[in-house]
Amino acid sequence: MQNLEASNIHKKSSTAKDYINRVLKHLLNDYKKTREERRQIALWEESEDFSVLGEIEILTTDIKGCATQIIANDEVENSQESLEKLTKLKFFDISYFADWYFSEENQFPQIKRYVEKLNYLRLLIIEYITS
Repeated sequence: MQNLEASNIHKKSSTAKDYINRVLKHLLNDYKKTREERRQIALWEESEDFSVLGEIEILTTDIKGCATQIIANDEVENSQESLEKLTKLKFFDISYFADWYFSEENQFPQIKRYVEKLNYLRLLIIEYITS
């Protein structure tokens, strides 16, 4: 059974790791492009009881941390715990975040694409850990 050979498992893992690395690099580059939108959101947030940017930063830190561990070590430290945490990190289960995201579709398109890509990276990491 060719697919079960150790060399194929390593190749699959290496390919997934390379893809996670690529998505992470794109994500970090995309973040730089959101500077003006982040400034506008920060001004808007001054009158709100919650922080969309704060949620994005927390999610970014958690997801980027796992991706960085995979790239450096081929694994995530405390993988079961990380898997549970990543599985529970559902952006759109946070009601005020979902309300912000889905209101005025044309507003903040770069930061919303960033959030989508960040969520995609979260899903890639979950798949990496479980396979």
